Amino acid sequence: MEKLNAVVLSEDMDLRIYLKNHLKSDNIIIAGYSDFSSAGKLKVESLFPDIVICAIRGEVEEHIFSFVQQILINLRNCFVVIVNDSITVELVNKAAQFGIRGVIPFTMSEEDLVKELLNIYDLELQRRLDTNDGKKIRSKVLAFFSGKGGTGKTTLAVNTAAQIAKLGKRTILLDLDLNFGNVTMALDLNPRDSIVELVQDRNGVTIENINSFCATHNTGLSVLGAPKSPEYAEYIKPDDIEKIIDTVRPYFEYIILDLPPDLSDATLTALENSEEIFMVYNMDIFSLQNAKSCVDVLRQLHQGDKLKLLVNKFSKGLLNEKDFVKTLEMPVYAYIREDAKLICASVNKGVPVMLSNPQSEIARDIKSFVGSVIERYEGIKTLNDENNAKKGSIKFAKKPSVKNDANNENK
Repeated sequence: MEKLNAVVLSEDMDLRIYLKNHLKSDNIIIAGYSDFSSAGKLKVESLFPDIVICAIRGEVEEHIFSFVQQILINLRNCFVVIVNDSITVELVNKAAQFGIRGVIPFTMSEEDLVKELLNIYDLELQRRLDTNDGKKIRSKVLAFFSGKGGTGKTTLAVNTAAQIAKLGKRTILLDLDLNFGNVTMALDLNPRDSIVELVQDRNGVTIENINSFCATHNTGLSVLGAPKSPEYAEYIKPDDIEKIIDTVRPYFEYIILDLPPDLSDATLTALENSEEIFMVYNMDIFSLQNAKSCVDVLRQLHQGDKLKLLVNKFSKGLLNEKDFVKTLEMPVYAYIREDAKLICASVNKGVPVMLSNPQSEIARDIKSFVGSVIERYEGIKTLNDENNAKKGSIKFAKKPSVKNDANNENK
């Protein structure tokens, strides 16, 4: 069955962690966490969940019922349950009056909790068989991050976004390297406005404003540029980044984030609001040391299940895949070959290598990476080469062949 997306609403961090640990199921994934504020309402609506789980200790206050009522008015294809430690007949009756489909005790086991949620969802599907309610497309927020500069993170983010847009997917690229972002330069765009003008606009962060402040690439990709000068970075707060992501979710299938090589509050906010975090590193000792530090921090912040390792600029060297796998305790998700000359020319021209040299080896690697991402989310296989459809896509976590590759000597 299709995985069900759940959003957990709670102002208690311990309860969020409790539910994360109790919903380890192949059938249910937690798409996000929020609270019962107006910003929380926007976040929930932007995620289009199947299930909204309100986790509350003690008495359920009146404003929570009002909050749920607004959610159900705006999201017709989801259901709400309450998880509580003090269940009474009065609470169950009042919850039913507000359209809440279940009140579940904290004492329920992991297996029983998952089974109960799936049963409620099945009943909801039966109730809606005679309706014409359609299911909206959920966005996928993909963050490209590296704690080390020079790994080729921005190049991968730009080429990934361009390739997804080229496939006809509604895609937006947000340059969140607020001090030294150069995504627009990599795409040969020169927009008048940037994220700074957006957050300072008196009409606020709306989809209309975001569209007007974005530049459009010839692939159809929408691009929101970074500030033109580092001193303007201080005008963008973490809350602004979260609101931008939440606002664009209902309108774009793929949201690509290019992040700076730091773990500032703004970066962490972006990572927390992502479905997947692609850690971009090279196969050298400095990258390995940096990756280990960043992975440890992100795991402590409960972001570890989102992490995927991309080895960029892959070539022969003293380190090999086993060094990364053993140190980081995660497999290599994809390898992107090194072609410094081609990438340098691509960047200088402001044309992604996916467009300038689509038949090159590095372009084929990126196409395979994009194809893998789309297949996992949508179940659709994309072809590695439009002119050679029979070849299909490269299998992942398989090192590209490199002449005299030192890694091959260690097999």
